[in-house]
Amino acid sequence: MKTIKMAELAERYLAERVVSKLYAYNVKRVCRGCPTVSAQAINDHLRRRLAVCSTVTVRSERVILVSLWKWAYESGLIDEAPRGIMRIKARRAPTRAWTVEQLQSVVEATRKYDKRLLRSGADKGQFLRAWVLLGYECGARHGDLWRFTGEHMDGDAIAWTQGKTGDAIVRLLSEPCIEACRAMLAASPDGRILGWACKPRQAMRIIRELLDEVGVGGTSKWLRRSGATHCEMASPGAGRMHLGHRSVGLFESAYADWTQLRTKTPRTPRLA
Repeated sequence: MKTIKMAELAERYLAERVVSKLYAYNVKRVCRGCPTVSAQAINDHLRRRLAVCSTVTVRSERVILVSLWKWAYESGLIDEAPRGIMRIKARRAPTRAWTVEQLQSVVEATRKYDKRLLRSGADKGQFLRAWVLLGYECGARHGDLWRFTGEHMDGDAIAWTQGKTGDAIVRLLSEPCIEACRAMLAASPDGRILGWACKPRQAMRIIRELLDEVGVGGTSKWLRRSGATHCEMASPGAGRMHLGHRSVGLFESAYADWTQLRTKTPRTPRLA
């Protein structure tokens, strides 16, 4: 088999595609940990990662590595098809999401931070309120959420193209959410709604402080899954639509909080 470095393969693979910066970064990061394209190198990498990461994370990395090898084989860059790569059975913990009442408490708690300014000059309370409301109501991924500008807003809706799938999405927003976004835009130096306020690392620290104060646990990722779970509670099938998923079953397996949905999903009649 031709010898080729996995990092070099990643560069060629990405050069032929239009992908988001986050996806490209993730592919390069995974490939840096695997020196060459071979079953032994990939298996050694996966075993090292299993010692420090969850099976879900390592399984995702396996998909990336195998996909690149398969592409290289079909493109004639490598003579041998991918074989002999260890399989990983992902073990997912039950998905948890916030309840409506918990989210209402989080939104109310943001008011304690009003009039406190971040280094950028953004009002901390307004920033947190806009983040929570917008992230919950539109279901956008973090990268898309951070790129939103005033141009994405159209009356009582926000419309954008998903960075991951390239699909167009339109979501209706509540009046409080619109007001929060307009307050952020009024002070924005570059037209972005959230991205101008602070860097992602600082943002995670700030929202961690808020969530710990309220005592609800979770992370900002729970905004997306909570919105989808509550949409599903109102209308079966709406959870997947809210997230803009192409994959059937992904919402049910990784985003739905079944502790909340168990009272809303159809049940068979009792036989005894």
